[in-house]
Order: sequence, then structure tokens, then C-alpha cells
Amino acid sequence: MIVLLAAVFFIGLFIFCDRYAEDVRNEYASQINPSIVGQKNSSSFGGKISSAEDLSVEKLVQDMVTEDYSASITLSAAGDILCQRSQLERAYHTETASFDFAASFDHVRDLFQSSDYAIATLKTTFAGIYRGAADEFYGYSTANAQYNSPEILADNIKDAGISLVNIATNHSLDSGDTGLASTIGYLDTAGLNHVGAAASQEEALDYSTNINGIQVGFTGYTNTTNGFSLSSDATCVLNTLNEYNESDIEALCGKITAMKNENDLVVVMLNFGSVESDSPESEQRALAEQLCEAGADLILGTGSRVLKPVEQISVTDDMTGRTKKCLVLYGMGALLSSETYSSSGKDTDISAIFDFNIIRNEFGETFITSFAVIPVYLNWYDGKIQPIPVCEAKDTSKYAEELDDDDMDRINSAYENAITSVLEGSGLTAEYRDYAFQVKLP
Repeated sequence: MIVLLAAVFFIGLFIFCDRYAEDVRNEYASQINPSIVGQKNSSSFGGKISSAEDLSVEKLVQDMVTEDYSASITLSAAGDILCQRSQLERAYHTETASFDFAASFDHVRDLFQSSDYAIATLKTTFAGIYRGAADEFYGYSTANAQYNSPEILADNIKDAGISLVNIATNHSLDSGDTGLASTIGYLDTAGLNHVGAAASQEEALDYSTNINGIQVGFTGYTNTTNGFSLSSDATCVLNTLNEYNESDIEALCGKITAMKNENDLVVVMLNFGSVESDSPESEQRALAEQLCEAGADLILGTGSRVLKPVEQISVTDDMTGRTKKCLVLYGMGALLSSETYSSSGKDTDISAIFDFNIIRNEFGETFITSFAVIPVYLNWYDGKIQPIPVCEAKDTSKYAEELDDDDMDRINSAYENAITSVLEGSGLTAEYRDYAFQVKLP
């Protein structure tokens, strides 16, 4: 009798478990980290899992308790890279009748190359010689703030350690449709990944990559194109919000949600806000909130000529009750340009390189845990325009030969004020270490 009762009990238990196993699979499959589920040749999964049907509860639990999914990376991000007339003049070599911008990156190259992945925003076009809006400087253009630059700049950016650029900016159409298509072609030739535009409808406007085990998705958008637009017969595609157009914002939010389902971390590179503004605008804040709710983890804002404050936004999922955080940079300044300290007192010669420390814990959850702010000063010296790390220049004699008294005044000002500008109103604090301001996120 005891044996019979035991048999009935276990048969009933089996039927119960089998009945609800599918529901359990469906519920938890959506919570599994994308880079874990998508692994190929994994020792745990032995191949790619494409749907909940491929998962067994027993195997899932066994894998999750036996496998350590932790990983960590450093993602470096810089602001705008422009190519204005003074840069063209200094990069031109008369003896070879050629350009070279490599020296522009001499003092920041190590910062990019020491990170796991580095990104920036490109604010010029590579339409080809004599094919821009003007050709006033050996076939290239800066006239009326419509930029067409020597193609070697793409190679110089790549060689500096930058792996990806956003090309969706207010200057994307400075050389028209053909200029945008040509820009994409030159970036491809240089091996420089890009987001924000594509040469055709069939090509990707976004980019995803696995960085040391963490799957990161990048998308790039601009809010304006300085009044220019793609022609009706254009084959290329540009990600634009058309001055905060609601339908375009909805499309971006949908894209972010889809990308989040495929990536551990989603980075939105966004050219928005007023060029002259030094504080976040109401439209910027409202858009950032929407993008965070859609699933963005990091929003990198460019467009302003000066540094703007950061903000950490928290949103709560109505379905799960879980809180999600998104870090927003409203303005990163210009890493490279011909800007100087303006008469209005704007710090257009000061920007920053940001190093984001990203971890995935043993449960497959991915977070930005902290970031470093490395202010840089745009220095003019010996026929070159170069960003110089402010803290290193202040605390060592490494750049003493290149900096005069006026330069040191700017260095001292950036040393004291840049981090204050970045953290203003955020509630975050910084600790100075290793020639950078280290910010830990709550």
C-alpha cells in the first residue's frame, strides 16, 4: 500500500511539473541575458539558443548555478570631432601636397587605446576632393560651416584607437546625398565602424559587437541637419528626429527596445540640443526620459560646444516593478576643432573623455558601475592643434614645453571647473585619482 501511494504521488508530481514547465520556460527565458542566450559553442549550452522551446528548466537551472557569467569592460567616449579651417591649414604638408591629422591625437591616443572600445562623433563629411559644398582649401571645404574633409582623417581617427563614430549629426548633409554616401564608403575603407547612416535601405544603420563577452549595441541619431534634407531620389538613409518629431521619437524608442532584447547594453549616440547652450534643455530631458523607458542604458549627447551636466535617470517597469537606470550625458563638448576660449566666456576649448566601467555580474545582469571624467584642453602649439589631458598637464611637467601662461590658466580653470560642470545637479560626487575624476554610481 505504501509503495502504491508513493507511486501515485510521484506520477501526480510529474504531471504537475510537466503541465507548468512550459509556463516556467516562457517566463524565465525573457529574463536571460541576451549575450548568454546567444552564445555559440558555449560549454554550457553547446550551441545557440534561439527560443524558449530550446530551453529545458532542468538544464537552465543547472547551467545558471554552475556557470559564472561575470565580465567587465571599459568603454571610452569622446565628443565631437570637427575639421575646421585652422586644422586644415596645420595638417597640410606642402612638400608632399597631402594632409595628415595624426598629430592631432598624439596626447589622447593612449587613453583610447588603453580602453576596451572607444567611440566618438564625427562632424564632417568625406565627399572627396572638389566634391564638397566648396573647395577653398586645396579642394576641401569649411566655408559657411559646411565641412568636407580629407579622407585621411578617417584613417587617423582609426589609428588613434577609436573604433566607432556616429555620423548622424547636424553636418551629415553638408556635402549632400552623394557626400553622405561617400563618407560611409571612406569609413568602411578605413575600417572605422559607424552608426547613424547607411548607403542604402538594405544596410545597417546601427552596430552591435561583443566586447570581451559583453554584447553592446550602438545607435546614432541627430535632431537636426542644419536645414538640409535628403533628396527624394536619395539611396542613402540618415537617422534623424526632425526637430523632436513625435513619430520619429516613437520609431527610435521601438528600435531601442528591440536592440535591448538582443544586447546586454544599449548605447544611444545623440546629436541634440542647442550649440550655444551650457545646460540641459527641457526637450533634451523629456527625450532622455523616453529613451530610458524604452531600454537605453547610456545616452551620449553631443552638439553643444561646451560640457553639460550628466544625469542618472531611474524608471520603473510597470509590469515587473523593477527599477532601471540610464546614464545621460547632455553635452560632451568637442574633442577636436579649431575653437578657442570665446569672448563670451564659453569653455569651447574644454571637453572630456569619459571612461565607463561596465560589468556583467554572475547572474548575467549588466550595469554601468562607475565612470571616469578626463577633461581635455584644446591646445595650439608648434603648428598643431591637439587635445591635452588637463589633469596630467596640471600635476606633471609632461606638457610644460607646449603650454605658455595663458594655456596654464585654461588648464587650471578646467582642472577646477570641468568636473563641477559635469556633475552639477546630478547628486553624484567624484574622487580624484590617476589623473581623472572617478565617479561611482549608486
